[in-house]
Amino acid sequence: MRRFVFLSLPLLILAMGLFHFALEATGKAPDPSALAPSGGRVLPQWVALATWTLEALGLSALFLLIHARNGLRWVSGLLTGWIAWVFRGPLLVVTVVELADLPPGPWWSMVFEWWILYSACGLLLGAAAAAAGLGPVTNPAPAPLPFPERVREEEPEQEPAEPPASQPVSPPEAPAGS
Repeated sequence: MRRFVFLSLPLLILAMGLFHFALEATGKAPDPSALAPSGGRVLPQWVALATWTLEALGLSALFLLIHARNGLRWVSGLLTGWIAWVFRGPLLVVTVVELADLPPGPWWSMVFEWWILYSACGLLLGAAAAAAGLGPVTNPAPAPLPFPERVREEEPEQEPAEPPASQPVSPPEAPAGS
């Protein structure tokens, strides 16, 4: 598991960095001045790196939680990416558009781009799990119960009232002293 975390963190940080670089290069990055009437400010690069690191750590932990339940690397990765996308995509856009009273059009186009990013991050998590040798999870033996189960006492077998016909029947003994 430790090997998986050491592989997944740099992969996810690199993917997020390349994604944001591509957005800026194509001119699709969000405009910070659109959010603040007094003009937005651009955060320092170390803040972006720190948030990508925190996000990569959260995605890796979520992947491990999902993978422990189903044991399928690629499915766990995609589920992880899509769960994270719900919070980074539609819910974030609804919040930003509502609070800042912005037109929703440009923000909704970013939701699809973020879906691509988080799907790719999920696939990278699956690849990191495969490279780290994180195999399918087998269910361990169930833990013993804290208290032993009550064993039902079996009733002793009763002797039959009449002996079987194949055995000779001895006559009843007469009482002594008669």
